Amino acid sequence: MATFTLTYPNLTAWCDRQQFQYLTNPQAGQLAILYKILGADAPLQLLPYPERSMLTLAVSLPFAVPQERYAAIKEALTQLNSRSYMGSWVLNPDKGEIYFRVTLPMLDNEYSDPGLLFVARVVIGSAESAAAPLYRIAQQGEDQLQLP
Repeated sequence: MATFTLTYPNLTAWCDRQQFQYLTNPQAGQLAILYKILGADAPLQLLPYPERSMLTLAVSLPFAVPQERYAAIKEALTQLNSRSYMGSWVLNPDKGEIYFRVTLPMLDNEYSDPGLLFVARVVIGSAESAAAPLYRIAQQGEDQLQLP
C-alpha cells in the first residue's frame, strides 16, 4: 500500500483520489473539504502547523454559541471529551464557535489513503453525532447533553 507524508501537494492529491470537492489556500497550505452538517456548510479543514510538524483536521459546527450559554456548552464538551477515544471538542470563546479536531504528527510519519480517510471519518462522525444535541444546548436552552 502506498503511503505519503502530509504535505500540501500530497493532501490535495489525496482529496483528488477520494473525489472530494474542496477549496484550497496554497499560501497557507490549507484545504477545506466541502461538507454539510445540520443542512449548513461545515467543511472539514486540513490545517498544517509546519513549525510544529503537525496537521489538524477540524470541523466547526455551523452555529454560534451565545455567551450566556457558554457554561452549559462547556459542560457538554467536557462530557463529550471524556467519551472520545480520539480528538477533542473545543469552544473558541472569542467567536462562540464549537469545533472538533484531531491533530496528526507530520514529522517522519507516512499515511495511507485508508488511514487518513479513517481520521477524516472520525472527525466528521464525531461532529455529526454531537451537532444536534449541542445545537439544542447552545440555541434552544437545553441544559443536558443527550446523545442519540
